[in-house]
Amino acid sequence: MSEAARARSRSLLSDELKASLKPAPPPRMQANVNTTEPKNPLKKPIHPAVVHMPIAFIGLACALDVLNTFSTSLPGFISNNLLVANDATRASYYMLSLGLLFSIPAVTTGVGEAKKAIDKQGLYEKDGKTIKQKFKGVIAHAIANDIVIVVMAYIWYCRRSAAKQSLLGKVGLSSVATPEASYAPAFWMVVVEALMGGLQLFSANIGGSLTYNYGFGMNIGGGGKKAV
Repeated sequence: MSEAARARSRSLLSDELKASLKPAPPPRMQANVNTTEPKNPLKKPIHPAVVHMPIAFIGLACALDVLNTFSTSLPGFISNNLLVANDATRASYYMLSLGLLFSIPAVTTGVGEAKKAIDKQGLYEKDGKTIKQKFKGVIAHAIANDIVIVVMAYIWYCRRSAAKQSLLGKVGLSSVATPEASYAPAFWMVVVEALMGGLQLFSANIGGSLTYNYGFGMNIGGGGKKAV
């Protein structure tokens, strides 16, 4: 066979192979590989975003009152850099007010998202009697926060009432720098605030454990490890 014939045969064979070959179909992708992700990324839990505000404001209010009350017992380099007493009590009062206001969305979103998680995953273990460990944490977290909010709201009310009942408060001069008019807390209030600050930190620790150990705050507790 001549060189021209062999070249023509190779060309025809190559054309036939090219015609018979078809591109492989693209691999089929699953619609949603990660089933723990919500279908709508905008519908994220709101509670983790708003809960930091009451923790910060109430915690700062308690810290200011405790530092102001025991300022004479603190080292000089600390007490000399604290706010003036009346400014500190007034600042703590307004921060407490903000903390209580931000507690409203924190509580409502927390209750709503906890209910969604319970409806989705069930409250009890397989035996139908034992509450799941993570939901025990949710209940403890909610109770501790509710105690803090109720007690601090009562302290806020007492401080406001005392300021209004003071002589300057009655004549509309509550901004004048006197202890009563500047919302100064009584000693028992400061002691209770210190206890509530500790309880709030305990509750925040539970909330952190629920987030990092069980995935709460990420797709309504859909991720994370399972409770044992």
